Formats: sequence, structure tokens, C-alpha cells
Amino acid sequence: MTCNASSNQNSNKGILDNVKEYIGKTKWVILSTVTQENLPALRTLGSIVNDDLNIYFSTGKNTAKVAQIESNPFVTLLFQHEGQELATFINVTYTGKAEKVSSEQELAKAIALLSNRSPRFKERAEKGQLDETAIFKVEPVRIKYLDYSQGIGPAAVQEIVL
Repeated sequence: MTCNASSNQNSNKGILDNVKEYIGKTKWVILSTVTQENLPALRTLGSIVNDDLNIYFSTGKNTAKVAQIESNPFVTLLFQHEGQELATFINVTYTGKAEKVSSEQELAKAIALLSNRSPRFKERAEKGQLDETAIFKVEPVRIKYLDYSQGIGPAAVQEIVL
């Protein structure tokens, strides 16, 4: 079922709360970008955190994904926990616009959030080892919440257009 966020705020609130909770508990995500040849490119990210519905992630400044996002800022993130049983299987597909964080205030916020989530990132930040790191913010345009405890097929899917 596809819902428009502004027209169905009450019905979407529960779904969005579930999405935020699920994202907050996800250890690894799959990031999808588009190459310069218009081919899909997937990679795993571990340095991610959500701030309400926005997602922050860090990566090396000189990686292919940075160039791909600069060329086409629309990305998709797949949040999925390992070891789930089919009857209660859940995942979140999150499509949004990625933008490199550049303002000092937002960069400080993103670093604090990422540090709270990842001891390794926190250690790097405290040692001043983020010079070669780019931090991106992804603002959602579409979120798909799949929950097999609600049924199989269309009954399991809630899609919210923001």
C-alpha cells in the first residue's frame, strides 16, 4: 500500500515509528548508487545513524560512491537484520537525496550522532582522524516498510511517499 505522508499522518505515524526503531537497530546497510555508466552499484555501510527520518553516513572522501552521489544524489538504502524467520521478516527500503554535510554546525551534530553509535568512529573523531572522511545526510523521499507478520505480498508492504 502506498501512502502520501501529508494526507495520512496518523496512519503513517506508527509505521514511521517502526521504521525509525528498526533503522536504529540495524548494524549494516546496503547503499545503492548509480555509476557514471548508469549501472547500479551496491556496497555495505556500517558507519550510519538516523536522526529522526534523516540518515547520516560516513565514507572516505575519495571513494567511488562520493563521485557517484555528486553525479546523481538519489540513493537507496536497504536496512535488514540477519537471521530473521520468514513469518516475522522485516526490512526497510529507504530512498532519498544524499548531500555532503558542509556546515560546521551540522557536521558537529553528525559526528556526535555517529560517535554515539560507533565506538570506532568515536575513537577516530577523538584522535582527529576524520580529515579524509566525508559525511552525508540522506533525506527521505520514499520509505518502504516490509513486515511479513502483516501478511505475504501486498499486505506486507507499506510505502510512504514523503
